[in-house]
Amino acid sequence: TPGVNKRSVTELVVAQMIYVSRSLYTSNNEVKNGLWQVRKSHQLSSRTVGVIGLGEVGQDLVCLLSAFGCRLIGTDLADRQAFADRYSVEIMGLEELLKTADIVSIHVPLDKTTRNLINEQQLALMKSGALLINYARGGIVDEAALLNALENDQLAGAVLDVFDKEPPTNKRLLANDRLFASAHIGGSSYEAIRAMGVAAIEGLGAP
Repeated sequence: TPGVNKRSVTELVVAQMIYVSRSLYTSNNEVKNGLWQVRKSHQLSSRTVGVIGLGEVGQDLVCLLSAFGCRLIGTDLADRQAFADRYSVEIMGLEELLKTADIVSIHVPLDKTTRNLINEQQLALMKSGALLINYARGGIVDEAALLNALENDQLAGAVLDVFDKEPPTNKRLLANDRLFASAHIGGSSYEAIRAMGVAAIEGLGAP
């Protein structure tokens, strides 16, 4: 049942885009520690969002983001032109997308062709103020290369819900102030869990 938990994932992705773009994590910590610092930040509606993978989850993300008025760009091995035309998504190659996007969100499966898809060379193409989000699978982003990019100010930040090894063991990566991590919770809303259970039960009666 492809896409049964897609809304659970995409809502969190949009939330992270807003949280990081508006410096909400930083502001929360500062206020709790007695520092009143008014920070300037970017609206999501002013961003160019690149979606890598326009399958079930990627398409649902585009549907949510269309309400914000973002510039939407996407890439996929399959022909997604009909969907792209409907939602004003500019289709382009991966390298062009990485060079263009302010926010890059990954929504492809993990296989031999996508392992370390986002590596040192790909990260070097991204804007210095860009945000990378992976709510797909661990192993798609080369974590060593990502750490290097964060430590060398190549990226403004990264959001990882998935890691190559779970729980993750790279303490330097986890300690980096520009990394925002969660424990593979993308599909773990009560609603998504119920939908997956219902789909499994209905599948028992399938021929």
